[in-house]
Parts: sequence; structure tokens; C-alpha cells
Amino acid sequence: MKIKLTFFYIFLLLSCNLFAQYAIIKDNDGYVNVRNEAKKGNNISDKLENGFVVYGFQPDNNWVGIDYSKNNKDRSGYVYKDRIKYLSEFTKIPLIKETPSKVIFQKDSLNIILESKKFDPKTAQLAYLKNDKSILEKINGKKIWGADGNIPRTTYKLITVTIGNKTIDFPKHVFDDLFEPSFSDTEINYDKKEDILYISSMNGDGAGGYVILWIIEKGKYKERKISYGF
Repeated sequence: MKIKLTFFYIFLLLSCNLFAQYAIIKDNDGYVNVRNEAKKGNNISDKLENGFVVYGFQPDNNWVGIDYSKNNKDRSGYVYKDRIKYLSEFTKIPLIKETPSKVIFQKDSLNIILESKKFDPKTAQLAYLKNDKSILEKINGKKIWGADGNIPRTTYKLITVTIGNKTIDFPKHVFDDLFEPSFSDTEINYDKKEDILYISSMNGDGAGGYVILWIIEKGKYKERKISYGF
């Protein structure tokens, strides 16, 4: 049964990813109203400025459902579908080399390397649920992304971005709680006008699937966004 459920979650995640992805708010007014229903009315729940990152789902007529995080709270709502711009609409940085544990993306002066390694549970502090010692709850005191209660097999080793002669090494804490990276589902897009690089990937072991996005703005690491993606 567990194997069947795992395949179901993999199918669900892949199906959602066909039309769901990260996007930014882009409105001529400089902001967009978020509504709690997919229609106009007295239902405005929030306001997001241009450039704010959201996770957009399949459009429904003129509306698109979004998930996002604001003030350390996870939120959701609806916006007009032409008020967001999906990251895939920006320049795609092509993959030039791939091995089972390493990928290199490159275009012009941009060079991005992502590398994985085997997870060694002997070097980590593992915490299990109090009422079920078979379910892993935290690693090194952090929530686990990518492994649904199991000991992960792989994790990120490093992420390095080179822009011209400048190299940006990602702080370890921005990926040390992320497991089961999938380089085949990694995409990199560049907003040349705003000088923002977006690195996104759909990772996980099926039931523990998640979508991660790292943002590098004007040559400096800015932040990460993370979503279950469905």
C-alpha cells in the first residue's frame, strides 16, 4: 500500500507541476489586490507589491489561485491571471552538463553549479515522533523537506553562482534542511532587466515532494521560497 501511495503522490506532484509554478506580481498599478474568492466584490484579503513572489496554480477563466508567505504566515487567494508573470517567461539558463550528483547551467557570464551528496545519518541529530519512533520528524532540529518520515538518501552539497568574475557561495543554512534534490527538475531563469536570478527545483521522495526557489538579486543572495506545490 505504501508503494502505491508513493506513486500516487509522485503522479499528483508531477501533474500539478505541469501548470503550477512560481511567479512574480506584475501590475501596471504597482500592486495587486488578493481576493479570497475568484470574483470581484467585497472580498479583498491582501495587497501585494510588484515583484512579490507567489506560487501560481492553473488559471480558472480570468483568475489564478496563489499561495504565498507574508510576515511568516502562509496565505492563499486569487488574483487576475494577467497580474502575474511566471518565472518561465524570463530568460532560461540552459543546462550544459549533468551527472548523477552534479549539474552545471551556463549562459553568457552566468555559471551555476548544484551538487548533491549522500546523506549520512551518523553525522546528524535525528529526532523521531514521540508516539511513533519509526517516523522521522526533524534533522538537526529543523523541519525535514523531501523525506516523508524516512531517513533521506541524498541532500545538497553545494550551490555556487558565478556572475562574471564574482562568485556567490550559498550559505549552508539555505539548503541544509532540503533533501532528495532532483536535478532533472531544476530550472534557472534570469530577469535581465531587474538583474534577478531564480533557481527553482521540484524535489522529494513522492509524498514528501516540495518546490524550492532561491533568489539572487543584483549579485547577492536574497532569500528562498518553499512550497509543497500541490
